[in-house]
Amino acid sequence: MSILYYNRNIQMDKKVIEDIYNTLKTIKNPKLLVFGLGYDSKMWYYMTNKNTFFIEHNDDYINLNKDIDREHIIKYEYNNISVEKSIDLLKKDKDFYINELKKYKIPEKLNELGPFDVIIVDGPTGYNEKCPGRLLPIYWAKTFLSKKESAIYVDDTNRKLESQSIQKFFKDDYIRFSNVRDGCTKIIIK
Repeated sequence: MSILYYNRNIQMDKKVIEDIYNTLKTIKNPKLLVFGLGYDSKMWYYMTNKNTFFIEHNDDYINLNKDIDREHIIKYEYNNISVEKSIDLLKKDKDFYINELKKYKIPEKLNELGPFDVIIVDGPTGYNEKCPGRLLPIYWAKTFLSKKESAIYVDDTNRKLESQSIQKFFKDDYIRFSNVRDGCTKIIIK
């Protein structure tokens, strides 16, 4: 792969990165949103000629990416939400869980920046039941941050919360699952 700034510390599968790259190439001046900073952030940032914005809760990952303009990073504390709480919430009826999700206010700056052409949900952490999980980013991506034909990539979709969230929020959209690493799902908004 010859994508600029790719490095071996990146956990996302190369096939998914290539798909995102090819999707971005089809859009004039694409605007990208990435939930989660990491070793791949510099790659995403320069892939869009610095028209990429990030949401992150972990200062370690923010500090790891000093080359990225701080105006492109929104810090958000995922307080009072966890994988365990999110899975329980999605068991309730739709009106109930939507009302509960509305209590978590999307950062105003993020709302002002949208909609985005491509959204990558690769954070916050969700590897155990006490982690914040990705319910909020998935809900926000669908409800506030996308538009018709936006592409949303949700990483780690072999996990229960990510899988259930996609089933709840993207029933009417085009969904393509890739069984790479921990699974990745591409969604095109109809």
